[in-house]
Amino acid sequence: MTTPDGGAGRSPIEYPAHYPLKIFGLAGQDFVAHVQALVERAAGVAVAEPPTVRQSQGGRYLSVTVVVVLTSEGQRLAVYQALEVDARVVYAL
Repeated sequence: MTTPDGGAGRSPIEYPAHYPLKIFGLAGQDFVAHVQALVERAAGVAVAEPPTVRQSQGGRYLSVTVVVVLTSEGQRLAVYQALEVDARVVYAL
């Protein structure tokens, strides 16, 4: 299996790392709380700082940025996997 960096399991990220995640989804009253809970469950740790939120120009979408302290590549991959399969998440960076 290759990793997002194109390698075979090696990451250029040095752990532990404050890792920002930007998650996009349809605007809803609880989307921010949903994203935060999803990331915390997948990472196994609480987010490191309050999420920042931006609304799209038309107000239909939200961009939520959360920062989590990750200690391993496996933890990072687990977060992205959880975001990928969540029906409310449109895109994640």
